[in-house]
Amino acid sequence: MAVCTTTTTTVPDKDKDMDTTMDSLLASFLHNPALLDKFHIPRFKLRLATIAAWGVQKGERLLDIGCGQGESSVALAAVVGDGGSVTAIDTAQMDYGDPFTMREAHAHIQKSALGARISFYPVDASSFLTRVWKKPGSGGGGGDGPIDAAVLCQCLFYFPDASSVQSLFAALSSAGIPRVYAAEWSYAPSHAPQRAHILATRAQALYHMYDARRPVGDPVEQNVRAAVDQQAVLRAAARAGYRVSGETLLTPEQDMREGQFEVDYVLGPRFQQRVKGASLTSAQEAEIKDAVQELTLELEKPLYSGTTSVMAMDVWCVVFELQKSD
Repeated sequence: MAVCTTTTTTVPDKDKDMDTTMDSLLASFLHNPALLDKFHIPRFKLRLATIAAWGVQKGERLLDIGCGQGESSVALAAVVGDGGSVTAIDTAQMDYGDPFTMREAHAHIQKSALGARISFYPVDASSFLTRVWKKPGSGGGGGDGPIDAAVLCQCLFYFPDASSVQSLFAALSSAGIPRVYAAEWSYAPSHAPQRAHILATRAQALYHMYDARRPVGDPVEQNVRAAVDQQAVLRAAARAGYRVSGETLLTPEQDMREGQFEVDYVLGPRFQQRVKGASLTSAQEAEIKDAVQELTLELEKPLYSGTTSVMAMDVWCVVFELQKSD
């Protein structure tokens, strides 16, 4: 992406090449076979479409921040090929995850055909860049060598607040990382049935903002936290010296059920119990309940029919380039 453009693209259906790549990804990623069509295949389709929108090339050496169990990491590894590499980092505890832990998922990946291209580090970006990785020309080794770009593949939504996003971009800038590939939920509907997904994430973001006793490392804790929007990401990047070189919007296919999952969670008993058990003021609890009620009313509209009618939000894909100092 050499110029700044904004377009909306629909994630394509599988073709023969996609089938081959998908087989490789599924073989490399620890998953529940019963959830292939409902969960894993739609997510990998979106990951590959996102990587294509960024314009990632073979041979690139990437830092995958917030890699989780490695879903984005294996997709990136498949694209960069044998000449590229993926250094994947995450701060979650290695026993975090359900039904598979981070430790189990990473071990499975490293034994797979794509494993040689991927290295995992249980560390945050700032610590990795200052303590583990050695910038080329600075002396010493470690950290898998040069980094062509950092990758933020739908992880910023789960950062605790906007200031932590700012700190991340500042750390990348200080380390001289020349490019950042970022993707996040757009938080703006291009199709009416996406509104329910947006409302569900807003309810969770309110809970995260107000609850001082959030469980840490709970394998069934919801992922949505601060849910920073595009403008917050753009501000953080600009303050750190990055400019947008290209952007696009991807509309997931209907089989991408992330929106439905978030709706089901917010309307289900676990979220309701957490709201009741949190240390909230009456006003805070009322605000969250109002958000849930707004979601409930939204789902009563005729456009929502059946269990798969909620559409996932568009994904905003953006490439940032670090500006050279004068």
